[in-house]
Amino acid sequence: MFWNIFKKKETSGPPAAAPEQNAPVKTGKPEKKETIEERIERELLSLPGPMRRQMANPAVKAKFVEIAKRMERDGVDFKNAKAMKKWVKEHEAELKQENAGPKIETVRKTGEDIGRNDPCPCGSGKKYKKCCGAGK
Repeated sequence: MFWNIFKKKETSGPPAAAPEQNAPVKTGKPEKKETIEERIERELLSLPGPMRRQMANPAVKAKFVEIAKRMERDGVDFKNAKAMKKWVKEHEAELKQENAGPKIETVRKTGEDIGRNDPCPCGSGKKYKKCCGAGK
């Protein structure tokens, strides 16, 4: 299932009360548009547990915000899950390449193995089994 962070939550509470007499009057000034970061912060509480723990990691959160900004720049409608899935599928190769970290290589020994009866490499003059290799 694809989770849509920007979908509107439905409330099934009591109907809204009538406006109060002392309520502030709107002056016609446009309200500040909510940024992607603010929308994500607002939606974090509704996330399932494992996703909420992942989003607590600043690196994961920054990557998520970066992808959301790219989607917004490309004109993806965040309220349409199909449009979001389509965008992810179209950019799948780029996203995988960006997430690929450094290649992990196998550690290989670069020297001769020390035998139990060989002189200890620390220079004590004792056998390895009686010196540095005693607890092994």
